[in-house]
Amino acid sequence: MELLIFSCSPRSESKSNTSSIAHAFKKGFEETPGNKAEIYHLTKRNQWENYKELFKNSKEIIFALPLFVECIPGLMMEFMETLDPKEKLDTNIAFILQGGFPEANQLRTCEKYLEKLPSYLNCNYKGTLLKGNMFSLNLIEKSKEKNLEPFVEMGRVYGKKHCFEKEEVSEFAAPEFFDKKSLTLMKLSSPVSKLAWRYMAKMYDVEGDLKEKPFDKFVNK
Repeated sequence: MELLIFSCSPRSESKSNTSSIAHAFKKGFEETPGNKAEIYHLTKRNQWENYKELFKNSKEIIFALPLFVECIPGLMMEFMETLDPKEKLDTNIAFILQGGFPEANQLRTCEKYLEKLPSYLNCNYKGTLLKGNMFSLNLIEKSKEKNLEPFVEMGRVYGKKHCFEKEEVSEFAAPEFFDKKSLTLMKLSSPVSKLAWRYMAKMYDVEGDLKEKPFDKFVNK
């Protein structure tokens, strides 16, 4: 099985969590004899004409994407709007959806949208693999390999089943919601979390107070 994977993050390949996940998934997928996958990054806009041809001629496709506050990347939408629907219903599309929100339910609205997206291109939908709590994936190098191993395993599964099954996806995506104990621990660790956010903001040259609400004045009260 030949698989085409589009990495849809607007970040550069070296800094993209989505890219790291796509490569881990590819590793597991190719462990099944006869399977081969290629990853292409939508940030390379000068290659979009080539990517459109790849889409046209491929039968097995995965779009890997990050979720930004319940919105898929504009880069991905812009690219998909350039694609022509397939002439025959013989192409399968699946998705790998990752985000920073820890609870899986935060990704479900986007999952519903992705379920419908392939039909607009006259393609079959083969499921969405989703996982939250991925924000720090590339920030903590020591735990990166461990956090990517589940995606390697799901690559193995997809390599054999050629789809993402609902039951397996739900188990992989857990927790759906935090239990009371987890929420209590989060509240107790809030001061430490705030320090961590300030540290990360400094890393990315963020200026100003993190408590600022610049758009608050536009909200009807």
